[in-house]
Amino acid sequence: MLSKAPQGQLLLDLADSMSTKGTKSGTFVMYNCARLATLFEGYQRGVDQGLYPTFPPVSSLDFSLLREEGEWLLLFNSVLPFPDLLSQTTALDAARTEMVCKFLVQLSMDFSSYYNRVHILGEPRPHLFGQMFARLQLLRAVQEVLHAGLATLGLPPLSYL
Repeated sequence: MLSKAPQGQLLLDLADSMSTKGTKSGTFVMYNCARLATLFEGYQRGVDQGLYPTFPPVSSLDFSLLREEGEWLLLFNSVLPFPDLLSQTTALDAARTEMVCKFLVQLSMDFSSYYNRVHILGEPRPHLFGQMFARLQLLRAVQEVLHAGLATLGLPPLSYL
């Protein structure tokens, strides 16, 4: 219901609305929140085991190591425009939850596509850490956008499945 415009007609089809399959549902957004939480827990376990160094200051990261198209898609289509989306939705007289829902679903689809193709936590080799840290920072930003978007809808993110 949150994904429908307030002035639009709401068709309630229980069979359709109960489905959790596919990529256009809140379930998919929550699933990707849990994937990100699991990724960062895995990184922290690696740090605790001495496999990875602690996360360096963001100012020392080399973002030119982000060379995958999906990385730039996440940044330019989701992370950077998110504050403007929030401004647009709060500037309108009526709550526009459907705009936030559509944004979060699209972000989840883009993240999922990227995450399925790119290995984030690689071999614990020093020459690979720079790229790993740049990717982790990008995904921290994605996680923050997902959490902030869900918070505007009054929904807590999942941290595990």
